Amino acid sequence: MKKFRRTIEASLFLSPILIGFFAVNRLPSEQPEAVLLFTGDIRGYLAPCGCAKPQIGGVKRLASIVRALIKNPNTYYVDIGNWTKAENRQDQLKAEALAEIFADLPATVLNVGSYDARLGADYLRALSETTGGAFFSSNFQKEGALPQEIGKKAGTLFIQGFMPQAEADSLGSEGKKIEEAIRASETKGPRYVVLFAGSQKEAEALAKEHPQIGLILYLQKGDPPEKPLKIGSTILVGTPDRMRYLGRIELVNGEWTNLRFIELSAEVQDDKIASRIYDSYLQRVSEEKLLEQLPRKSGSAKYVGSNKCATCHVNAYREWKKSKHADALPTLEKTKNDRDPECVGCHVVGLDDISGFRSKKETPHLAGVGCENCHGPASAHIARPTAPYGKAGEESCLTCHIPDHSPGFDFKTYWEKIKHGM
Repeated sequence: MKKFRRTIEASLFLSPILIGFFAVNRLPSEQPEAVLLFTGDIRGYLAPCGCAKPQIGGVKRLASIVRALIKNPNTYYVDIGNWTKAENRQDQLKAEALAEIFADLPATVLNVGSYDARLGADYLRALSETTGGAFFSSNFQKEGALPQEIGKKAGTLFIQGFMPQAEADSLGSEGKKIEEAIRASETKGPRYVVLFAGSQKEAEALAKEHPQIGLILYLQKGDPPEKPLKIGSTILVGTPDRMRYLGRIELVNGEWTNLRFIELSAEVQDDKIASRIYDSYLQRVSEEKLLEQLPRKSGSAKYVGSNKCATCHVNAYREWKKSKHADALPTLEKTKNDRDPECVGCHVVGLDDISGFRSKKETPHLAGVGCENCHGPASAHIARPTAPYGKAGEESCLTCHIPDHSPGFDFKTYWEKIKHGM
C-alpha cells in the first residue's frame, strides 16, 4: 500500500479545483476504482452546540461535503452505525432526521449498530423504509424489521455491515451470524468491504479470522487514527466518533490508499436541505414539549433567582449582570436550540429541580446562568445568611464547560472574565 497520508482538509468542499483533484489529477492507471466516504458512531451529535467557537462537526456540514464529493464517479457514502444512544424520545427524533438526510444524499449503505437496534423493530422498519433499504445489517434482524440482505453491491465493491456478534445475540437477533454472512459472500480481496460497528480489538479479531476481507471500517473513540492498520492483506481503518470528520479512502490498482479525514470545521457551509431537516427536528422537539417532560428532583432549598442576591451582594451582582452568563439563553435562541433539553440546562438556573427554570414566560428570573448555578439554590441562605453556603470553584464550571461544549476551556483564564467580590 502507498505511504499513508493524514490530512485535515477543512476547506475541501469550498474549492471546485480541490474537488476535481480527486477525480482528474491522476494518471489514467491511477484512477480510483472506488472511493468510500464514511462516518460512524454519531451518538446523537447532530450539530455543534454553538456555545463557544470554534467547534467542529455536524450533519449540516457533513451533508455539504458529501453532496459535493459523491458526484464524482464510483464514489459511495457509508455510515458504520450507532446514530444515537437510543435512550429517549429525542433520540428517536434524531434518528428520523438522520434517515431523511442520509436518504437525500443518498447514502449507499447505513449499517445498524447495537445502539440503533435498541430503537426497536418498528423504528428500524421505518428508518429502513425512509432510506430506501440502505439501512440494514448483515447479522442482525428483529421481527422482520430490516431488509433480508447479506450485503450490498456498490460498483465493483461488495459491502457488508455487522455489529459484534455478542451484541447482536444479546439483543435477541433473529438474523444470520457473522460467520454465516461471510460464508455467503462470493467476493474476496480488496473489493470485499465490511462496516463493523465494533472496537479496534474486535475488528482485528475479525480480520484474523476472515483474511478474505479487503477493508474493515470500525468505530474509534476520539480523533482520527494516525495510520491505518494492516493484518495480512486486510486494511483496517478507525472511524472518528460524533460526526466531527468525514473519512475518505480510495481503491486504486487493487489497493486501499490515500486515506484522508476531512474536518467538519466552521468554514464548511451548511447544506440547505440538511439544514431544513435539522430545523424541522428542532421544531418537533419543541412541539412535543420534551423540555417540560424532563424529570425533576425536589430539594430542601429552592431556587430564587440572581435578583434576590443583589440586596446583600451588590458588587458581585453588578459583575454578574455585565457577564455573558447573564444572557446565556439568547445564545440558544440564535441557534433555535432554546427548547432543546440537551442544551437548555447549561443556559438557565436549576432545570433539573422542581423550583428551577421552566420557560421564559413562567420563570424569567431563572433564565441565563446565575449565581445559583455555581453556589446552589439560595432559599435557605436567604433565610439564614450566616449559615454555611455553597462555595463556587473550578468544579462548578466543569459541569457545563466540558470539551464538547467549551473547547479550550481553562478555569484560570475564564475566571478572570467573571471573578467578583462579595
